[in-house]
Amino acid sequence: MNLNDDFLELASKNEDIQQLENRTILITGATGMLARYLTRYLIYLNEEKHLNMRFILAVRNIEKAKKIYHDQLNNRIHLLATDLSSPLNVEEPTHIIIHAASLADPQFYKTNPVDVALPNVLGTYHCLELAKEKHAEHFLYFSSAEVYGTLSNTNLITESMTGQIDPLDNRSCYSESKRMGETLCKAYYEQYQVPATCLRIFHTYGPTLDYKHDQRVFSEFVKSVIEDNQIIMKSSGEAKRAFCYALDMVSACLTVLFHGCPGEAYNMANDDCFISIKELAQEIIAAFPERSIQLKLQQRELTSNYIENKTTTYINISTDKLRKLGWKPTISVREGFRRTITLLDNEIKQQK
Repeated sequence: MNLNDDFLELASKNEDIQQLENRTILITGATGMLARYLTRYLIYLNEEKHLNMRFILAVRNIEKAKKIYHDQLNNRIHLLATDLSSPLNVEEPTHIIIHAASLADPQFYKTNPVDVALPNVLGTYHCLELAKEKHAEHFLYFSSAEVYGTLSNTNLITESMTGQIDPLDNRSCYSESKRMGETLCKAYYEQYQVPATCLRIFHTYGPTLDYKHDQRVFSEFVKSVIEDNQIIMKSSGEAKRAFCYALDMVSACLTVLFHGCPGEAYNMANDDCFISIKELAQEIIAAFPERSIQLKLQQRELTSNYIENKTTTYINISTDKLRKLGWKPTISVREGFRRTITLLDNEIKQQK
């Protein structure tokens, strides 16, 4: 099994492929988990369907990007070194901009809050300025479920809801900046007609996960299985989340990109896979019965930089708005994590 198996499946479901033909696409944060999966899929499409696309991959670390895309780099892919703190210097026409750069890992909220906030605010501003300058056909902003803050008196999160966020809470460097990014997208649409849409991404995972460094709970579970350790749960495991596999996320991206309404936001989650953290661990264990993995409970170390989301939620997400555009998630939690871990295992074996 390799990543192209995912891409072949995804391409068979996508009816908008021809809209990418002869387009130049700029993607920020192209070495991050979600943007990396999306970028590799688009490059795959370009090669398989002969779409004559060009790519500008905006990244902090050029060397890291070269290692990730080493087998795909050619004269149609340009690497642009930037932390998005200054205007983007792009000479060629740019038809589609996908702004995915962001530090989403909670371990950075305490140690690098400025680095977390700036790509979502200043980075979004510079991307929108470029979209205005280039008269971009489409602009997609990777937002987050964190924009909802703390909600109460509801059992379903819809796009029209807003909750409370304490601007001085350590986590707010991420949530408040994501909110501001959305506000900028709306403002640029209203004032300059930049066709910006926002995708509010809930818990998403996939085989491009940096499991060695990512401290989110699903990443730690993946790391445990890959390293043949028991799964350690550092909470009661009662909190519920809707876990979405990267393949379904990319399908949502393209759906919103080509069919979403500018100035609007769309929830992106697999609400069919709304389960507790404990159930997630059990699903991952069930995906690999031959490994004899067990689930153990352990308190998180007080010295950890990880900032827990204390607004434990049991609220599911409405994706009706996105589904009305024709999107539907297809990958179950068990199957998604089976693919994730299998593909990561295969990648490790190839590197040896």
